[in-house]
Amino acid sequence: MHRVIRSAAWAVIAAAAVLAALTGCGATSAPGEPATARMTHTGPHGALSVVLTPLGAQRVGVQSAAATAASGGRTVVPYSALLYQPNGASVVYTVTGPLTYTLATVSVTSMQGSRVFLTGLTPGTAVVTVGGEELLGVQDGVGVET
Repeated sequence: MHRVIRSAAWAVIAAAAVLAALTGCGATSAPGEPATARMTHTGPHGALSVVLTPLGAQRVGVQSAAATAASGGRTVVPYSALLYQPNGASVVYTVTGPLTYTLATVSVTSMQGSRVFLTGLTPGTAVVTVGGEELLGVQDGVGVET
Protein backbone atom coordinates (compact mmCIF):
# COMPACT_ATOMS: atom_id res chain seq x y z
CA MET A 1 0.00 0.00 0.00
CA HIS A 2 2.81 2.42 0.93
CA ARG A 3 4.50 1.73 -2.43
CA VAL A 4 1.28 2.45 -4.37
CA ILE A 5 0.73 5.74 -2.50
CA ARG A 6 4.36 6.70 -3.13
CA SER A 7 3.91 5.78 -6.78
CA ALA A 8 0.80 7.95 -7.05
CA ALA A 9 2.65 10.87 -5.47
CA TRP A 10 5.50 10.44 -7.92
CA ALA A 11 3.01 10.32 -10.80
CA VAL A 12 1.69 13.74 -9.78
CA ILE A 13 5.23 15.12 -9.45
CA ALA A 14 6.19 13.56 -12.79
CA ALA A 15 3.14 15.04 -14.48
CA ALA A 16 4.09 18.50 -13.24
CA ALA A 17 7.67 17.99 -14.41
CA VAL A 18 6.53 16.87 -17.86
CA LEU A 19 4.25 19.86 -18.20
CA ALA A 20 7.07 22.19 -17.16
CA ALA A 21 9.57 20.50 -19.48
CA LEU A 22 7.31 20.40 -22.49
CA THR A 23 6.07 23.96 -22.09
CA GLY A 24 9.62 25.19 -21.74
CA CYS A 25 9.63 26.55 -18.18
CA GLY A 26 13.08 28.00 -17.67
CA ALA A 27 14.26 26.92 -21.12
CA THR A 28 14.39 28.50 -24.50
CA SER A 29 13.67 26.84 -27.80
CA ALA A 30 14.06 27.69 -31.43
CA PRO A 31 11.00 29.41 -32.88
CA GLY A 32 8.69 26.93 -34.54
CA GLU A 33 10.20 23.91 -32.77
CA PRO A 34 7.68 22.80 -30.16
CA ALA A 35 8.65 20.42 -27.38
CA THR A 36 5.69 18.08 -27.58
CA ALA A 37 4.75 14.48 -27.05
CA ARG A 38 2.11 12.37 -28.67
CA MET A 39 0.66 8.94 -28.17
CA THR A 40 0.74 6.40 -30.96
CA HIS A 41 -0.06 2.73 -31.35
CA THR A 42 3.33 1.17 -32.09
CA GLY A 43 5.62 -1.35 -30.54
CA PRO A 44 4.88 -4.99 -29.90
CA HIS A 45 1.24 -5.93 -30.44
CA GLY A 46 0.20 -2.35 -31.21
CA ALA A 47 1.06 -1.13 -27.70
CA LEU A 48 0.55 2.50 -26.84
CA SER A 49 3.83 4.44 -27.10
CA VAL A 50 5.00 7.91 -26.13
CA VAL A 51 6.74 9.75 -28.97
CA LEU A 52 8.70 12.89 -28.09
CA THR A 53 10.16 15.56 -30.31
CA PRO A 54 13.95 15.87 -30.05
CA LEU A 55 13.52 19.03 -27.96
CA GLY A 56 10.96 17.31 -25.72
CA ALA A 57 13.36 14.39 -25.13
CA GLN A 58 16.18 16.81 -24.36
CA ARG A 59 14.08 18.72 -21.87
CA VAL A 60 12.87 15.56 -20.16
CA GLY A 61 16.46 14.26 -20.11
CA VAL A 62 15.62 10.71 -21.23
CA GLN A 63 18.48 8.25 -20.75
CA SER A 64 18.53 4.52 -21.37
CA ALA A 65 20.58 1.38 -20.79
CA ALA A 66 20.47 -2.16 -22.14
CA ALA A 67 18.90 -4.86 -19.98
CA THR A 68 21.30 -7.72 -19.28
CA ALA A 69 20.86 -11.47 -18.89
CA ALA A 70 20.88 -13.17 -15.51
CA SER A 71 20.59 -16.79 -14.44
CA GLY A 72 17.28 -18.61 -14.42
CA GLY A 73 15.84 -16.86 -17.49
CA ARG A 74 15.76 -13.54 -15.68
CA THR A 75 16.81 -10.13 -16.92
CA VAL A 76 18.55 -7.36 -14.95
CA VAL A 77 17.76 -3.65 -15.23
CA PRO A 78 18.85 -0.68 -13.13
CA TYR A 79 16.46 0.09 -10.26
CA SER A 80 15.89 3.53 -11.81
CA ALA A 81 14.15 1.86 -14.78
CA LEU A 82 11.44 0.29 -12.61
CA LEU A 83 8.08 2.07 -12.37
CA TYR A 84 4.75 1.15 -10.85
CA GLN A 85 1.24 1.55 -12.19
CA PRO A 86 -1.58 2.73 -9.87
CA ASN A 87 -2.80 -0.88 -9.71
CA GLY A 88 0.63 -1.98 -8.40
CA ALA A 89 1.86 -3.55 -11.65
CA SER A 90 5.62 -3.31 -12.27
CA VAL A 91 6.56 -1.71 -15.60
CA VAL A 92 9.52 -0.31 -17.52
CA TYR A 93 9.66 1.89 -20.60
CA THR A 94 11.46 0.27 -23.52
CA VAL A 95 13.02 2.20 -26.39
CA THR A 96 11.15 0.93 -29.45
CA GLY A 97 12.31 3.49 -32.01
CA PRO A 98 13.81 6.94 -32.35
CA LEU A 99 12.30 9.05 -29.54
CA THR A 100 9.65 6.32 -29.07
CA TYR A 101 9.07 4.71 -25.69
CA THR A 102 6.69 1.81 -25.00
CA LEU A 103 5.54 0.64 -21.58
CA ALA A 104 6.24 -3.03 -20.85
CA THR A 105 4.80 -4.97 -17.92
CA VAL A 106 7.40 -7.02 -16.05
CA SER A 107 7.47 -9.30 -13.01
CA VAL A 108 10.08 -8.52 -10.38
CA THR A 109 11.72 -11.62 -8.91
CA SER A 110 14.23 -9.85 -6.64
CA MET A 111 16.17 -6.67 -6.01
CA GLN A 112 19.83 -6.47 -5.07
CA GLY A 113 21.16 -2.98 -4.42
CA SER A 114 20.61 -0.90 -7.52
CA ARG A 115 19.75 -3.93 -9.69
CA VAL A 116 16.32 -5.40 -10.33
CA PHE A 117 15.96 -9.02 -11.47
CA LEU A 118 12.79 -9.59 -13.45
CA THR A 119 11.02 -11.62 -16.09
CA GLY A 120 9.01 -10.42 -19.07
CA LEU A 121 11.82 -8.52 -20.79
CA THR A 122 14.41 -9.76 -23.28
CA PRO A 123 18.08 -9.15 -22.44
CA GLY A 124 19.53 -6.47 -24.70
CA THR A 125 16.31 -4.44 -24.71
CA ALA A 126 16.98 -0.75 -24.14
CA VAL A 127 15.08 0.53 -21.09
CA VAL A 128 14.59 4.10 -19.94
CA THR A 129 16.62 4.76 -16.78
CA VAL A 130 16.05 8.52 -16.49
CA GLY A 131 12.80 10.24 -17.48
CA GLY A 132 10.43 7.30 -17.08
CA GLU A 133 8.25 9.15 -14.57
CA GLU A 134 7.82 11.98 -17.05
CA LEU A 135 6.91 9.52 -19.81
CA LEU A 136 4.32 8.00 -17.49
CA GLY A 137 2.90 11.50 -16.99
CA VAL A 138 2.69 11.96 -20.75
CA GLN A 139 0.97 8.61 -21.12
CA ASP A 140 -1.54 9.74 -18.50
CA GLY A 141 -2.30 12.78 -20.65
CA VAL A 142 -0.07 15.60 -19.36
CA GLY A 143 1.50 17.68 -22.14
CA VAL A 144 0.18 15.47 -24.94
CA GLU A 145 -0.29 16.95 -28.38
CA THR A 146 -3.90 16.53 -29.51
